[in-house]
Amino acid sequence: MATSSLFTNLGRAAKVVALLLFFLPFVTVSCSTQALEQIQREAARDAPQLATPGPNLGMEVPIADASGLQMALGQVSMRLPNTPASRAEAPATSNQPPEVPIEIGVIAGAALILLALLGSFLLKGAGGAIAGIGGSALALVALCYSVFFSYPPAVRAAFAAHNPSAAGGGEGAPTPDQIAQILSVKPAGGFWFVLIFLALAILFNALAMRKRSAAAATPPATGLS
Repeated sequence: MATSSLFTNLGRAAKVVALLLFFLPFVTVSCSTQALEQIQREAARDAPQLATPGPNLGMEVPIADASGLQMALGQVSMRLPNTPASRAEAPATSNQPPEVPIEIGVIAGAALILLALLGSFLLKGAGGAIAGIGGSALALVALCYSVFFSYPPAVRAAFAAHNPSAAGGGEGAPTPDQIAQILSVKPAGGFWFVLIFLALAILFNALAMRKRSAAAATPPATGLS
């Protein structure tokens, strides 16, 4: 029969795995080649107002990704497109990555996971389980806010400012605002795995607390004389 100690150890293991997954890609930066071609065609025709890319952005070419650790350090890894055509169409494919800001939400998420893990060792009984649940839940919220709301606009702005063709202002060159529109920043596999293991950590700590409550409520067995 499973005991509270077993669930506590499983919760600790889930937090350790979540921390290790910070070395995997959390986000992928992609460029819509169809939208970029549309902007360049409109600029070449000297249109009075450049067209804004619509909701159908066409094929997206991955140009960069960032692990959880890289997000915390303000770094990205460039991924050059495989085909020559895609390499020519992508707006930011130089080997020198742009300067992206440090993502505080990811740092906070990692710190909360670590604190929840330490709390499970330092606090005994229900206190350790509550610390594990609270720390894991807050880390999950911090990571989701960072990946879905805070990080994407910051990365798009960094790539737009870094793009050499936009900085040169040549004919057909998209503006920084247009580049920001045709870039997408989406969650990658490492981020989803972290969320899964944080959810497991919350579940295991909740089960451990329930087991302790059930054990405390059970009266001790008395022998018959």
